Amino acid sequence: MAPRINTRDREALRVLPRLMQRKVDGALRGSVEDLRDVVGSLNQLKDVTPLLLPVFHAQLEAYPVPDRISPDVVPVIMLAKWSLGGIVQICHNLGSNISLGERIVHDAIASKWEMLFPWMQFFSNNFLPPSQRPAALPHGLSVSTYEALRITIHPLSTLCQFTATGRQLMRMNPIVQAFFFRAWVIVDGLKSNDVADPLREGDKNLSALIRANMCSLSVICMEDTPASLPVSIIASAAGGTFPMASLALRYIRRMTKEVSNMPEPRLRARENVDFSSMTVCATGLAQAILFMQSLGDREGGCHELLLQIGSIRTVLSAVSTLWERLLTPAWNSSDNEPDIGLAARRRVLYIAYRYIGYSMNCANDSALVISQALQHGLLECLLRTGSSRAERVDNTKRFDDDHDIQLLKELPRFFIFSKVLRALHPALQRLDRVDLQERASQDPVLWEVWQSVDSAARTFTNFHELPEGAPFYRYRCCSLKCSLNFSEDDVTAYRCSGCMLTRYCSKNCQKDAWDSGHRVHCRMLRSALGNQDVREIRKSLPVIAMIESWICEERIHEIMSLDKDAVKTSDNDRSIVEVDLSLYPIELNMYSLRDYFLVCGSHTFEREVAESITTSEESPYGLVAVKVRLGREYYSLFSPATALGVAFGWTSGIQGGRYIHDHSHSQTPDT
Repeated sequence: MAPRINTRDREALRVLPRLMQRKVDGALRGSVEDLRDVVGSLNQLKDVTPLLLPVFHAQLEAYPVPDRISPDVVPVIMLAKWSLGGIVQICHNLGSNISLGERIVHDAIASKWEMLFPWMQFFSNNFLPPSQRPAALPHGLSVSTYEALRITIHPLSTLCQFTATGRQLMRMNPIVQAFFFRAWVIVDGLKSNDVADPLREGDKNLSALIRANMCSLSVICMEDTPASLPVSIIASAAGGTFPMASLALRYIRRMTKEVSNMPEPRLRARENVDFSSMTVCATGLAQAILFMQSLGDREGGCHELLLQIGSIRTVLSAVSTLWERLLTPAWNSSDNEPDIGLAARRRVLYIAYRYIGYSMNCANDSALVISQALQHGLLECLLRTGSSRAERVDNTKRFDDDHDIQLLKELPRFFIFSKVLRALHPALQRLDRVDLQERASQDPVLWEVWQSVDSAARTFTNFHELPEGAPFYRYRCCSLKCSLNFSEDDVTAYRCSGCMLTRYCSKNCQKDAWDSGHRVHCRMLRSALGNQDVREIRKSLPVIAMIESWICEERIHEIMSLDKDAVKTSDNDRSIVEVDLSLYPIELNMYSLRDYFLVCGSHTFEREVAESITTSEESPYGLVAVKVRLGREYYSLFSPATALGVAFGWTSGIQGGRYIHDHSHSQTPDT
């Protein structure tokens, strides 16, 4: 069936130059050459190009989508290629004109989606690798990888940019999602030469721009989508969960490399092609990080896997590689433009910091996340990327909202864990060698927060390096009759199943320790762990105890000002001071013992242990508990300083323990 357009559309074409009208007539008679010439002239026709949409639609409606490639359907395929290319070019020429674009994109793509999508699937399946096409294409058939990508992905991109219909398709239609993510996987494997445009020879930014477009579309697909659906579709397209996670990281690495390899713009303004490409690709990098976070944040996601294969290192590498390029001011009006200005480019870094903050708050082993971040230059990045004089910054808003400040403010609450402190010490040494004071002090908010963080970091690392900060119970047999030492990872050591803390070289030593007093201390040590077997708390207990002792000594007047009697619910009730290490600055709270167990829920110590402790009359406070946070979970620990002191005679090195243990209330636990 020959392509046809209605009388009204044909009349509208009379405004075209006569030569173009003849080309249109030839195209409607099935001439591939005439249709190619029409598409090639679109940039010259400018505002009248939407009048040609009926011609392109007529070509695609006139012929059924072929089942396969064969010589007899070559003209049909070429007519479809040029028609789709014409629709894409008309939409591309809209730029960012939303008011005009919504109407034209609706007419060009949205209203004809049921007709266009099968043709897009055909070109994707037959001309993108790995494709179904024969090794040797029939004579006259020419579709490059770039052309196939352009006419399959750009309609989706334009539809999402200008219409709610397009965004809804990407979020809710599993067929469209599977189609897109197949292309997402393919684009990752393509080299720059694979996506060369014959009409744009020498354009080295083309592959980067295509990847940036894919990154933006991938984020749209994950917005407001049923939790398990997109993750399963992406994993299926990628060949499994691990390949999916690897691809997500590879997109970030490649976008980082693409932006870093772009030539430095001579003029940082919208009209400069290099600068425009850099900002588009930097935005694509930010979208790639957002997509990776979305993959991990959903049911069936892979957040822990992403952390295992290097997401923190990858994100910080992007920041350290690109921060200077992104934050170099133009010192002209473009610095204040919403889509290419300094604030827009800074958002790329903020999204990276947001991912790190999200990971440290949600990961199963958040201490590992922070230690990795410190090892890979988190502190250096934060201090280098503060705001500069060229930026018009609202300091109040910055303190409350900006992700670099929020991340920096939250770091000290992790300085109580040994794993973090081991990475923190060399990180501070690196900062001492690299003078960042001048750069960081340009941002008064960042500098003020950093002074507080730096003070906490140096204080807590000093505690960690003292002999009292070592988890001695992990390296030696805890029987009083034995002096055998062993390595921390010695699998032959016996660990007490009650307190989960003490270790022994043999069953005999374990029995001797039980008879020699561990039956009394076991429940107290378990309570010092919050009655949970959390490895990082076990390994960090002496450091936590030292910080507890230090806080209680440094802030003794604040503790004494808390009204013990006001919190008690009865004459027999007791007060308890909570040292809240899950926040920074560290907070002190006072509760009645009864109310404390109601507030803390399941992740806390046994009440009987607290009741077995008596305090001296000289003590300025009663009982002490320590609150810590790892990932999403909070743990309430019975005073580690007291537990270690009673069980092992441990002292903090700051000041001795302030409690007297009453054996008469102790009960024998099962071990």
